[in-house]
Amino acid sequence: MEVIRAGKGPMRIAVTGANGDYGKLLLPRLEADPAVESILVLDTKEPVGTRKVEFHRVDLTRYDAESELTDALTERPVDALFHLAFLFGPILNGPLAHELEVIGTMNVLTAVGRAKLPRLVVPSLTAAYGARGNNPALLRENSPLFGCPHSRFVNDKVEVEGQVRAFRERHPDTRTLVLRFAPLLGRSLDNPATRLLAQAVVPTLLGFDPLWQAVHEDDAGRALHLALRADVTGEFNIVGRGVLPLSGLIRQAGAQPLPLPGPLFRGALRALGVLGAGTLPVALLDYMHYSWVADGERAESALGFVPLHHVKDAAAALRRSQS
Repeated sequence: MEVIRAGKGPMRIAVTGANGDYGKLLLPRLEADPAVESILVLDTKEPVGTRKVEFHRVDLTRYDAESELTDALTERPVDALFHLAFLFGPILNGPLAHELEVIGTMNVLTAVGRAKLPRLVVPSLTAAYGARGNNPALLRENSPLFGCPHSRFVNDKVEVEGQVRAFRERHPDTRTLVLRFAPLLGRSLDNPATRLLAQAVVPTLLGFDPLWQAVHEDDAGRALHLALRADVTGEFNIVGRGVLPLSGLIRQAGAQPLPLPGPLFRGALRALGVLGAGTLPVALLDYMHYSWVADGERAESALGFVPLHHVKDAAAALRRSQS
């Protein structure tokens, strides 16, 4: 693992969602960074196998989360907060997920503002742009976020981005970065894309083969770590190298696409859900229908993020993890 030096030290970094997909990618890099002295984990569960972690139990859905966060962030100086408390596993309780992501983010932003932190990093999704037939060939960071009809999973991220944008306007002294990730693929991840590609046969929509991007988990970890030292603010698309049609992505992951007409396709996805496969929700049908390709140029020029892995390598790594 390449170590990116933060450029100053010693640093104290705060992290929410340390036990989620993003946290598992970032924490080892913070542990290995000699400029990071300690990591303040604000979570309901302490991560295992860490040396630098100072654990402070905080439940972002509780009524007193805002005051708990503020106290923890003001007790000792904190150089940056990575707000990573977002859900990617199968969501069985939609209202609770909304409470964690939207209300939880509101609590985090209020605490960050009161503590006057110099840096805030929040992940998002390129899926927030929405998959639409009239999308431009490349979606840039100033493209509107249309989200996805009937998908709380995507639309909660759109709502969070609105909160973060308003926070940035009210607190210009806090360097605020939003990293919009293409679907993350890797051995340690559990999200809608990895669950979809884990099936031996993946239903697709007959007559449609949209272009997909992906980010290898190693590149995603690097992008998060780069956000610790970048002298920039704003939104950044984090995408891997290249694109693949969905059918090609499925084959690279060692699965077989099964094109089905619309009604049968919806039924197949519902059947996988009933069987416990936890695949792509039917509400995300648009992403099997239309392309949504994000431009990664700004992340390269301003953030310094150059992906090392092609989308086909990210899918192939997933295949190796299943063999």
